[in-house]
Amino acid sequence: MATATQSSEAARRYANALFELAQDKGQLADVHDAFGRFATLVRDSKDLTRLIQSPLFSRENKAEILTRVATQASLPDLLGKFLGTIAMNGRAADLPATAAAFDELYAKQRGVQRAVARTAKPMTDAQRKRIEDIIAKSHGGDVDLTTEVDESLIGGLQLRIGSTLIDASLKAKLERLNSAMKGA
Repeated sequence: MATATQSSEAARRYANALFELAQDKGQLADVHDAFGRFATLVRDSKDLTRLIQSPLFSRENKAEILTRVATQASLPDLLGKFLGTIAMNGRAADLPATAAAFDELYAKQRGVQRAVARTAKPMTDAQRKRIEDIIAKSHGGDVDLTTEVDESLIGGLQLRIGSTLIDASLKAKLERLNSAMKGA
């Protein structure tokens, strides 16, 4: 459920609160899995996305609907109550960012390094394994590598590890060359 979404400060605070509460209640893994399923539901449903983003729905309506969705999706009660609370506080639109922030906290607690590799063509298993090994060696711990294809890169690789971007794509090299030639 790892994404490149930047969490707002409010989303990080809510994620922290839920993380601590779930940890205290011994439900951290269950809440993490359920929050991931909920984030996927929101991403895949135009209606749910519209609900959480639209100012046309009252806080009460959002809380009621999100609590009902949590019940129907068999999400833990703790998460269902959290969804209702965040909606009642007028922060329903922050739910995707909150889920991403919660996922980051969970990965950090488990010692997992998250990374995204973007290439012009799909990576082979051997290439993926090599990148995972390099990241694990340089950053320590397990690596959760997500791969994306972006044909506009032309070739090479963009690698994001946490907030660090390493851009070794052909597109970036051509842009740097173009800038250097304009300055000459």
